[in-house]
Amino acid sequence: MPAQKPMATPATRTFTVSHAGISVAVTELGLDEPALILLSGLGDPAAWWFSVPTSEEARPHWIGNDTGERRVGMACALAPIARVIAYDRAGIGASAAPNHDRSWPELFAELDAVLNAAKLTQPPILVGHSLGGLIAFAYARRHPQNIGGLVLLDPTPPPMSPRPHGDSPERLALTHFEPSELAPQSLGSLPLLLLAPGRPATVDEVRWQQPAATQDALNARFSSRREQHQRMVQTSARGQGVWTSGSGHYVHLDTPQEVAQAIQTFWASLSSHNS
Repeated sequence: MPAQKPMATPATRTFTVSHAGISVAVTELGLDEPALILLSGLGDPAAWWFSVPTSEEARPHWIGNDTGERRVGMACALAPIARVIAYDRAGIGASAAPNHDRSWPELFAELDAVLNAAKLTQPPILVGHSLGGLIAFAYARRHPQNIGGLVLLDPTPPPMSPRPHGDSPERLALTHFEPSELAPQSLGSLPLLLLAPGRPATVDEVRWQQPAATQDALNARFSSRREQHQRMVQTSARGQGVWTSGSGHYVHLDTPQEVAQAIQTFWASLSSHNS
């Protein structure tokens, strides 16, 4: 792909979906199917898929774009080939906060509401980053007939034991996974692409966010996460892992050309298979 250039964000289409008493904000670009449904990480607004956030907008989650020039996001690179749809889960961006802690079934029902409103003609491909990747992965386990493929961007590994839930406007109460849910080929032959950093972060790279981090700790976290990601890839007979040249968790913002190219290739393979 050519180098990313500063440019205006293309005009998007927006609509809302009423679900469980909350208006869920949806933004889309492009026309072709299978559609790409973009699921953001914890607390990240859907807007970040369309326009790369500045450091003021992105921190403490991501270091941000400080070039002084607005850059288009991943959705804009994918819209020429596919209909791209992103939504703000309840409690994020333009969607109102829930009044209770939400479970897996409630997150799945919210996603179903968006899919139904989109009036798709083909099973979509779910593209999830971080927590959004975990939601997409969990949804695929429960409703594999509803989707045509999975793209997981440095997804949060499935929790295998109960864990406390930190403060978040999303108000989540998600149960842990059972070992059988990560068994090899437990997703059958559902097409699955996982992209994650190809190397550990360095102390210098994370100092802005983790000033006390040590290289040994960063290396250990990378190795553990890589092992967990490989287990996720192996849940599908058609799973593949791609390790990017960068080290950042926000792979679609840190190495956008690599990630966009990988998703475009994955989409094309499924599109030709379905034609």
